[in-house]
Amino acid sequence: MPTILQLRRGTTAENAAYTGAAGEITVDTTLNKVLLHDGSTAGGAATVGNLQGNIRLGSTAAGEIDTSSGNLTIDSAGGTVTIDDNLTVSGNLTVSGTTTTVDSTTINVQNAFVFEGATDDAHETTLNTVDPTGDRTISLPNVSGTLPVLAVASTTQITSTPEELNILDGVTATAAELNALDGITSSVSELNILDGVTSTAAELNLIDGSAAGTIANSKAVIYGSSGEVNATTLQIAGSAITSTAAELNILDGVTATAAELNLVDGGTSAGTTAVAGGDGIVTNDNGTMRQTTVDTFDTYLAATSKTLTNKTISGSDNTLSNIGNSSLTNSGITVSDGSNTTAVALGGTMTFAGTTNEIEVAESSGTVTIGLPSNVTISGDLTVSGNTTTVNTATLAVEDPLINLATGNNSSDAVDIGFYGLYDTSGSQDLYAGMFRDAGDGKFKLFKDNQAAPTTTVNTSGTGYAVATLVANLEATTATLGGSDIISTDNTKTLTNKTIVAGNNTLSGIVSSNFSSAVRLQILDSSGSTVKDLYGTST
Repeated sequence: MPTILQLRRGTTAENAAYTGAAGEITVDTTLNKVLLHDGSTAGGAATVGNLQGNIRLGSTAAGEIDTSSGNLTIDSAGGTVTIDDNLTVSGNLTVSGTTTTVDSTTINVQNAFVFEGATDDAHETTLNTVDPTGDRTISLPNVSGTLPVLAVASTTQITSTPEELNILDGVTATAAELNALDGITSSVSELNILDGVTSTAAELNLIDGSAAGTIANSKAVIYGSSGEVNATTLQIAGSAITSTAAELNILDGVTATAAELNLVDGGTSAGTTAVAGGDGIVTNDNGTMRQTTVDTFDTYLAATSKTLTNKTISGSDNTLSNIGNSSLTNSGITVSDGSNTTAVALGGTMTFAGTTNEIEVAESSGTVTIGLPSNVTISGDLTVSGNTTTVNTATLAVEDPLINLATGNNSSDAVDIGFYGLYDTSGSQDLYAGMFRDAGDGKFKLFKDNQAAPTTTVNTSGTGYAVATLVANLEATTATLGGSDIISTDNTKTLTNKTIVAGNNTLSGIVSSNFSSAVRLQILDSSGSTVKDLYGTST
């Protein structure tokens, strides 16, 4: 007799009031569904399924399988799990087995297949496609082998058949060599004529149609039986040879080199080869060119007086004597200061004189040095037109009672006027302080601690810039601090909203009649409490 499993059952209301043990299943007889309890939730924690034969595991409202851990393992104990309807995996699907079989006619892949290879490492092979602009079909051939790849993506189809491509198997010719065959119409017998020919195409073209013993225009020179060539005009590099045969025959027997012939043609590059007495010099002997030795020329030149023009005589190798000033065209040197001139004879003395405290002159071993003495006195005016005048002295004494600054500021008010100095309080940062008239507001200002030297203006926003302190006795009829008048000792001042520190000042002779009508003066202590009230004459 079979064993019957009977579950606890009841209506929807009865199930709602019942809290089952963890893992207990009850049946809702009203809604015909199976409920799963968790030991704490009345009415069950979830619906397992209905009584029409379907049981749902963790089903969500969207019809998905959901678990509390997010992981779902289906273990068929070595059997087969069959899903007989559509299956959508919104996340990643990992198959840890060795074989995944897909029995379908079409597999849609969004981007690419990634192949790990035999070694599980960081290197994979990705099979993807160029983004198609239409439906494409690529078929794998019914043979075993390796698919070749292209270096770059291309939309050009290869139309050659494998048989046609196999013709190139073993060919070592380059593309240029193969292109050379394009358009050849010669027969095999015609090509065999060239077997053994070493001439170039240009050489073969020269003899095309030329007769023996002649020169064909733009073609070859054809020698006769005795090697003769008849031509009316000869050209070399496009230039016609105009010499006659007789003129050319003059060169018959000439053994001179090109360099030797070039020496006769007025060469401009002179050599440094030493000249000996037996060396020959070519001369023109009344129309006939002859060669004469250097000794012959030396004898001729030594026998008579000669005038040398534009010649250089080495003083270390020759001695010039008995030459007086009267024998020289220029027998003196003219000395000039730009206004006055004096002629000094050769052999005379030229004196360079200086001026005390202005210019000093010294001579040593024929060298005259003209310069400034250590102490220079300028009796006239000194004008410096440069941009900077540097005075490196410990003391600068100026006789003038007034120093004139900003003399070029006469057309506008564009530069600050004043002076500044350099100091360093830390040993590592240069600082500048001084006094100037600010061109921006026309006020004189003292400044300090500016880290950049002023140029034509003082940068009041510069790094470190601060207002300097002036320690002095000031005498003025009026003055302001922070835009407000300072109390004057010889004038009557009206104070508005002012605080007078009683500890530092004495107020005396103040009575009610000193106040305007309806005016109140309060005297407060340190805590702000009123000590005394003084009212005007009219309350």
